[in-house]
Amino acid sequence: VKELVATLSARLASIMKEYQEAIAEKEAVMAEANRCQNKLDMAQRLLGALGANGGIWERTVRDVATELMVLPGDTLIACGFAAYVGVFTRDYREAIVNEFGQFLIENQVPRGASPDPLAILATEAQMAGWNVQGLPSDRVSLENGAILTSGERWPVLIDP
Repeated sequence: VKELVATLSARLASIMKEYQEAIAEKEAVMAEANRCQNKLDMAQRLLGALGANGGIWERTVRDVATELMVLPGDTLIACGFAAYVGVFTRDYREAIVNEFGQFLIENQVPRGASPDPLAILATEAQMAGWNVQGLPSDRVSLENGAILTSGERWPVLIDP
């Protein structure tokens, strides 16, 4: 009987060891499954976000293609603006830009519907930086800042 009990106890110990190993393996597999599920969820969220960005990229490509078509005229207007209009008032600056635009239309130079020399010569970030440094935020002051930073020489400007 003692021998049978010892054999059964050894077998029980062996079965319990196998059971503990199986439980540990099951927990490891479950943890791996949870990690995989989390990765899958994150990948699906990323794909959703990238899908939304795909539309944004398509619009950006279309916009850039359009901007490339009108770049020659818009650049000519911005260059003429930077070179010649610094000494004039706001109203006269607008009139000159309109005349530049009409000249380009008459000579079939592609340009945007309403080219803005300020937007071509300076970025929003640059203009915000100028404001932080004390430049007033009115249009003429920002145009003067764009003319100053776009040229290689000292421009003649009107101070509003």
